[in-house]
Amino acid sequence: MAKSIKIFGILLLLVFFSGCVKDGEDLCPPAGNVKMDFFVEKFRNKSENPLDDREEDFLNRINHLRYFIYKEGNLYQQGIIDNFTKTSSPSYSFRFTGLDYGNYNMVVVANCTKEALSGDPVNADNLLLTFPGCMDTEDFFTAVFPFSIQSDEVKEYEVGLMRTHGIIRYTFKNMPDNITDMEVVMKNVSQEKWVTGDYRTTCEASRRYAVIPLVKKTEADDYIIGTFPTLTNEKSAYYLNMYKEGETTPYISQMITDDLTVKRNQLLDIAVTFNDGYLSFEIDMDSDWGGSSSGEVGIE
Repeated sequence: MAKSIKIFGILLLLVFFSGCVKDGEDLCPPAGNVKMDFFVEKFRNKSENPLDDREEDFLNRINHLRYFIYKEGNLYQQGIIDNFTKTSSPSYSFRFTGLDYGNYNMVVVANCTKEALSGDPVNADNLLLTFPGCMDTEDFFTAVFPFSIQSDEVKEYEVGLMRTHGIIRYTFKNMPDNITDMEVVMKNVSQEKWVTGDYRTTCEASRRYAVIPLVKKTEADDYIIGTFPTLTNEKSAYYLNMYKEGETTPYISQMITDDLTVKRNQLLDIAVTFNDGYLSFEIDMDSDWGGSSSGEVGIE
């Protein structure tokens, strides 16, 4: 009987140590736990710190999270979260348990459920978001958050998700009766964003809209698109194409202005008014950006 008890005890020890031992490592290396509270940057936040102004309802903006955790620069863990419990809260929390001691970097991309995210995640600097066009753009958010595990205490952190897009609102007044479609074209906006870094390369963002007849006679109509921002030290240009019913070639094609700056997470308002063969425009860059500007172009 004593011999059976001794053998059983040895087996228990083997099971215990097998759960701790890794090749080349000490028995049961120290590990820690982390609680992450994610918040969403509020639209038109004036700070580059997304935690300075937060959305009231996390799930109103976020429906999908993909995360990558790097330890000492090496991919340590990755995963997808998309089974959110529908509750109204400014944050979403989850835990990572059993993390080895060391320095970490967490990289998060939110709402990228299609093909916009590319790159081999083995290296965080390889992850790239590509602007998919105005008709298929999700509201992308990113976060890069370094943290450290040096004890077995539960570490708690707040992480802010930054919006990658800028928003452009186009308004038209006094449109001619013979115009049935409008196409807005924004040239020289960013095409790609490194998830851990800056924007790069440029593209053209465009969208065509059917004109609502009633709006021509009453109030101004507005249309909204999202694009990546203008590259640093560059300008974007706004072109307007107007179509008659059933035609594929623009009846009028006009550059409105080539002195625009689309900013990340900010609203750019552009109002165009039709007046006896001329298009006048006003650009509202938000009062905190320095006010608005206006101008007039002729239709040739």
